[in-house]
Amino acid sequence: MKLLLLLVLLFLIYQIYCNILQYDNLFSIFYIQCFNTIPIKPLKTYSDLSNINLLKKDLSNLGGVYGLIHIKSSKQYIGSSSNLYSRIMDHIKGRKSNLKLQRSIKKYGLKSFNLIIYYFHEDPTVLLTNIETIVISAFPFSSLFNLKKKANSMSRYKHKSNRKNENKICK
Repeated sequence: MKLLLLLVLLFLIYQIYCNILQYDNLFSIFYIQCFNTIPIKPLKTYSDLSNINLLKKDLSNLGGVYGLIHIKSSKQYIGSSSNLYSRIMDHIKGRKSNLKLQRSIKKYGLKSFNLIIYYFHEDPTVLLTNIETIVISAFPFSSLFNLKKKANSMSRYKHKSNRKNENKICK
């Protein structure tokens, strides 16, 4: 009986992996989290990051988990945002962006990168960091620009005042 159950489960996983069986995005995330056997598949890929109008049209007012991937090395930065368009523009313009990613963009140029969407969500109240952490854990950490294996949200983070400004006040 256990062998039969295992075979059925393996068959279902194979069906999902080969896109024979339709599945919900959350369903795939559930399987990745519980069994860590199904590779994360991109929902959408953008190969021309200079096409700002397309990015704005597709990604404004959508939350999700994304990857910015260097085409030749396959090294990527994985992030999440309640507004994908705004966050991607931060990366493209070098604002509030991962330093390793920015150095790579500066070295190789924006044309050497693709944008991959791993997860979409229309509800801005959903905390995406748990899903982002699952996506991060699906890849070898050495293949990422990310600095941490676990995602955290900086949206409510209060920055401490700059030490340099404090020293000027004290003098």
